[in-house]
Amino acid sequence: MTRFAVIDTNVVVSGLLSGAADSPTRLVVDAMLAGTISFALSQTLLAEYRAVLLRPAISERHGLSESEVDLLLEEMVLNSSLRHPDDGDEHVIDLPRVVPKAVLVTGDRRLAEAVGSWTVALTPAEFVVTLVGEGDG
Repeated sequence: MTRFAVIDTNVVVSGLLSGAADSPTRLVVDAMLAGTISFALSQTLLAEYRAVLLRPAISERHGLSESEVDLLLEEMVLNSSLRHPDDGDEHVIDLPRVVPKAVLVTGDRRLAEAVGSWTVALTPAEFVVTLVGEGDG
């Protein structure tokens, strides 16, 4: 069974900065863009992706213009399920609450621990392994 994922901002940024095509974060971002995973977004999470990707130090590293970042995010929106949690300060935590059986994909250990009592949190590497397992079955 394919489960929805909520992809934390750190995974998206890392995936776009990674030069290694086989890095787990890059594989997650590629799957988001290809529409081969089921993932949820909220307006707040999407705005956070954009704001972080356009930070000068980060945009210098990925080399994308503002319009290229916007096109990339539009592709993600087209492949996502847009949800509307309360979108408070804890929007990354709130989003899995409105998506039944969603997994949170994050590289942030503190965030993973914060949601660990009520949802599954996976590192990008752990999430990629579940994708490979689904493809085999």
